[in-house]
Amino acid sequence: MPYFPPKQPALNYLHHLVLMYGNARHPWTVEDLKFYVAHQSHGVWQNWLFDSFLFLNIASKNGRDYRADINLGTSMSGEGDFFAACSPQPAGSQEWEELLDFYADSVATLNRTIREFIPHIPQPLAHPRNVIFMIPYPHITQRDFGRSGWNFSTQGQNLDQATRQRLAACRWFIEELQKRLPSCEYVHILGIYWMFETVFRSWEVDDHWLLKELRPFIHQRGYQFFWIPFYSSYNIHLLDDYQNYYFDLAFLQPNYMFYQKGVDLAQAAQAAQKRHAGIEIEYYLELDEPIAVQGERHRRFREYLNGGITYGYMNQSACAYFLGQKSLERMAVHPDPQEREFYQDVGHFIRGSYTPKPLR
Repeated sequence: MPYFPPKQPALNYLHHLVLMYGNARHPWTVEDLKFYVAHQSHGVWQNWLFDSFLFLNIASKNGRDYRADINLGTSMSGEGDFFAACSPQPAGSQEWEELLDFYADSVATLNRTIREFIPHIPQPLAHPRNVIFMIPYPHITQRDFGRSGWNFSTQGQNLDQATRQRLAACRWFIEELQKRLPSCEYVHILGIYWMFETVFRSWEVDDHWLLKELRPFIHQRGYQFFWIPFYSSYNIHLLDDYQNYYFDLAFLQPNYMFYQKGVDLAQAAQAAQKRHAGIEIEYYLELDEPIAVQGERHRRFREYLNGGITYGYMNQSACAYFLGQKSLERMAVHPDPQEREFYQDVGHFIRGSYTPKPLR
C-alpha cells in the first residue's frame, strides 16, 4: 500500500499542509501569513509555498485549554518525568465561541494575503488554498460547558450520557463554524482536525465512539476529518484501518526531532507507507520545553529533508509540517547561514526540486 497520495481532487489537491499555531491574543496578520503563502529567493517573492493550512490554537485568551492534555512534568515527550493529564482548565462555550471568531478572522486574512500576492507570483494559483480547523477537545474535566447544560464528565451520569454531550458540543461547533466563515475566492474549507494525538477509552472517556459518530456528521457538512498521531505502537495499530473507522487522512508524526532514543525515521516512514498515511516533518527554532536532542536539530532536520528522497515521501505522500511558531519568516533572514539554507530547502522540497545534502 502506498503513502496517502498527494494532489487528490477529492481533497482539493492537498500536498503540503503547514500547522499554524495561533495566539488568541494576537490575530493573524498579512505580515504573519505571507511567509507561508509564498517563498522568496534573494529577497524576491518567486513561488507559491504551502497549498494547505491547519489553523489551531492551544489555549484561549484567559488561558483555558483547547488542547486535550497538559504536561505536569518538567521534560518533554517521552523524556524524564513527562506526565500527561487531561487539562484541569478546560475551555467552555465562551472560549469555543472566541475560537470561532478567531478562525473567521484567520480565513479572511489568509484570503487577503493570497490576493495581494496574485500580481507578484509568476505562476498562476492553480487552485484555492485549503484550510483545516482544529476542533477543541471536549474535556472530561468540563462539568459545566455553559451551553445547553452540557456536562462532559461522568460525575452524576454514566459514560454514554457524558459522551453524547461531548458529541453534541462538537457538532454545534462545526455548525457554528460554517455559519461564521466568510466567503473567500482563494480559500477552500477542507475539513476538521482532531488535535488529541491518540484515541483514548477508559471508564471516564470514550473517544472511539465519539470519533466514529462525529465523522459522518463532518461528511454531511461537506468536510473531511484529519489526524496527526504521535509515533507509538498503539497509534500505529490504530492506523491499521483508520479510514474505515475514524479519519479520512492521518499523518504519522515520527517525533524524530524530539526523542533521543527509540525513534527511527526509516521505520516511521515505512509504517506510514504501509498504512496509507501521510508523514509529518518536524522542525523548530525554539521551544519552551527542555529537549535532550536540541543540539541535534540541524542534523535531524536534514535527515527529514533527505528522507523525502530516500523514503519517497517528498513526491509520493501528503506531508504535514510542524515548524514551531513563526519560524519561516525568521529563518529567511536569520544570522545563522544554516537557518537561511534550510529556509530555501523548504521551498525546494515543496516544489519537488530538493536534492539530498550531506549531514553535518
